[in-house]
Amino acid sequence: MRLYKNAKIITPESIIENKYVVTDNGKIIAITDTVPDGITKVIDCGGRYLSPGFADIHVHGGGGYSAMGSAEDVVKMCTAHALRGTTSILPTTLAAPVAQLKKVIKNIEEAQKLCTDSNILGVHLEGPFISMKMKGAQSPDNILVPTRENVTELLDSSDIIKIIGAAPEIENGHIVGEEAKKRGIVASVAHSDGDYSDIERALEYGYSDVTHIYSACSGMRKIGIFRHAGVVEAGLSLDGYTTQFIADLRHLPYGVLKLIYKAKGADKAYAISDGLEYSALDMEEGTVILQENGLEVVYEDNVMKLSDRSCLAGSVATSNILVRNMYKVAGIPLVDAVKMASLTPLSVIGADKIKGKIAEGYDEDIILFDDDIEVSFVSVRGKIIKS
Repeated sequence: MRLYKNAKIITPESIIENKYVVTDNGKIIAITDTVPDGITKVIDCGGRYLSPGFADIHVHGGGGYSAMGSAEDVVKMCTAHALRGTTSILPTTLAAPVAQLKKVIKNIEEAQKLCTDSNILGVHLEGPFISMKMKGAQSPDNILVPTRENVTELLDSSDIIKIIGAAPEIENGHIVGEEAKKRGIVASVAHSDGDYSDIERALEYGYSDVTHIYSACSGMRKIGIFRHAGVVEAGLSLDGYTTQFIADLRHLPYGVLKLIYKAKGADKAYAISDGLEYSALDMEEGTVILQENGLEVVYEDNVMKLSDRSCLAGSVATSNILVRNMYKVAGIPLVDAVKMASLTPLSVIGADKIKGKIAEGYDEDIILFDDDIEVSFVSVRGKIIKS
């Protein structure tokens, strides 16, 4: 048995001090006032915060490796994030032809079997059934119109698909929500130009999440002399939606993080990195890279941009940076900032019964960090990968 002492223990409700966390065989077995018999290893946390490992369920790469790559690439990507505190992850695809996506999914399935330093919980498909008007950094050549046939072919290709992002307002967009719901897959409103009524109606089709709100989606706009609400307003106001947000302070300013938190709360809003392969990696300013989807991107101002500077191409943040920004800059209480980077995203994909919480019966996905959210210790199911 392993015992953690001298920690500030972060639970979903509060921060607990003067308690011990006891683990055995990769599970938390007690949070106690006394030291039980049978302890074989003691970890002195030195007053650091003891937290559940972070969960990033929208991330395209890391450590120089892409989720669109080989199984070995996916393992290396996930390990790079784990070393920075993200113990659970959904490798996230870019829009691509169905045949290519099926191959990528198989690679991620193989990575699940190979990886011992991270919990690869499945796959997140961002596209290919999205709005051309809101393509953002997605390649227009890879955007498809959904049909019952191509949607079912994709979703039936694997049982590890947890989320599919699509635009409900496009031709046959409702099919994606319907077919996802049948299979217990989260349908997320993604890269959508829909108006409020489209997104409200999408709840009936099975959509229940909004992908990186404010990024590559419609907001309130004036048509003629009247204003019309969009995806942003629907995502913030409709209780049926959980809402992703990129908390890297590049995609969204801190005031918007405050607004999302105020509108949705820590149980309905959750932080994602949307990190590319350049996240969890030291980058030099001005580095230009050609992505696998054929788009050229440049690293500037701590974010990736399309090389023509027309829009952001993805973040280079990791989950600890997201928590730091929520807590230190946006002023969100640390308990809720951690929850929005752990338990809440895990609850979206139904993985919150044994992960995302410091509680008896939960996996020993434990991290230690200081007041600046610098992660100095990581355990994944009891395996210490950083200390």
